[in-house]
Amino acid sequence: MSWIFLAIALVMVARSPLGMALADRIRFGPGGRAGSDRRFEEFQTETTEELAALRAELTDLAERMDFAERALLQLRRPDALPQGQAAGPDAGHA
Repeated sequence: MSWIFLAIALVMVARSPLGMALADRIRFGPGGRAGSDRRFEEFQTETTEELAALRAELTDLAERMDFAERALLQLRRPDALPQGQAAGPDAGHA
């Protein structure tokens, strides 16, 4: 009876991604499939392109933040603010 459970477990493992990888390894040897190199190169190319796009976007965002910081500093200058009333000794006793 225990051999049935062993057979079921063996079938489940064989159908899993691990079992498929093990079968490919046995079938094609340590070199693997010839197409796996091509797929890896495609993945590497896509990843490199996405990384370059992210770097360009990050550079653009850094420039925008720098511009916004400079604009805020110009607004915070004392000469850019309207003149208030001079604070005298009775200014707090209104």
